[in-house]
Amino acid sequence: MRSIDIKASTKKYKVNFYDKINDLIKSFEDENLLYLIDENVYNINKTYFEDKLKYIVPVTEYSKTLDFASEVFDYLIDNNFKTDAHIVVVGGGILQDLGGFIASTFCRGIKYTLVPTTLLAQCDSCIGGKTSINHNSRKNILGTFYPPNEIKITTDFLFTLKKEDLLSGYGELIKFYLLNNEIEHFDSNFANIEKRIAYGLKYKSKIIQIDEFDLKERKLLNFGHTFGHALESTSNYKIPHGSAIIMGMLIANELSFKLGRLNEEKRDYIQNRLLIYIKHIKVEDSWFYFDTLLSLVKSDKKNTGDNINMILIDTDNEYNVVSIEDIDLLETCVKSIHEIIRLHN
Repeated sequence: MRSIDIKASTKKYKVNFYDKINDLIKSFEDENLLYLIDENVYNINKTYFEDKLKYIVPVTEYSKTLDFASEVFDYLIDNNFKTDAHIVVVGGGILQDLGGFIASTFCRGIKYTLVPTTLLAQCDSCIGGKTSINHNSRKNILGTFYPPNEIKITTDFLFTLKKEDLLSGYGELIKFYLLNNEIEHFDSNFANIEKRIAYGLKYKSKIIQIDEFDLKERKLLNFGHTFGHALESTSNYKIPHGSAIIMGMLIANELSFKLGRLNEEKRDYIQNRLLIYIKHIKVEDSWFYFDTLLSLVKSDKKNTGDNINMILIDTDNEYNVVSIEDIDLLETCVKSIHEIIRLHN
């Protein structure tokens, strides 16, 4: 079996790869299993789950709320699940956040396994131990650090994804290659997809082993997220997460250049490589209204002072958290990238 060891301080666990969905499902042996499964994934793969105890989740932003989590808690209690329960989360990032939060709080913490079914979830969000739900319009404001007991991956699930969902996954994948100064080695050939997923997971696990709780090095994984999350909100999630992160990386890349941290040649090279993966998105002007974006960025939990904290890149490929004071320059960069994306697409 192909596997990757994740050595977090809170828990050591494995990512195991399987060739087929059926092989993955057959690997579970626990009796007190509850499959928390994405409704769309279930509808496509019913034959594998028909005889399983399951809670089917219609995945929307409402799914990541206390109200919805309470419904799942009620189900667990009504079906007499206790401390020996084992939740198997089958779905993408939203369901992983929800399932991990529920597992970390039910009976003060129970066993759970992640079965990520999107490229974004397989290459990135399945490791790291972050769980979260939204509250009062604040994204990921409630949560815990609670790693899964195991992660089981098969790229079989990816064959049913829409093209835009695959491209969204490439957004986070290319970020890892960029952070590791190996962007020239990245390609989107689906024949190499498991290799690319393993690359992302190994890079992220290396960072987690150094800084599990976002104190220093792990913050660099937020490259592109400052404005990426804001653009998700202004577009009412019409921009998929990974694609929004690419747009956020483009803004950070441009700001790095404007501040003299990055030379023009490298700015252009990174920009051209990133634009390839968002050319399918037709942006709307309202998504880039700067005052709206700025308000969202300032409300982000990662910004604790008056200034905006962003991950910026240097010509020698050093990444640093930089406090941005020149808001006018930031606005210029946002407008510039908006126009570049609009013309490119």
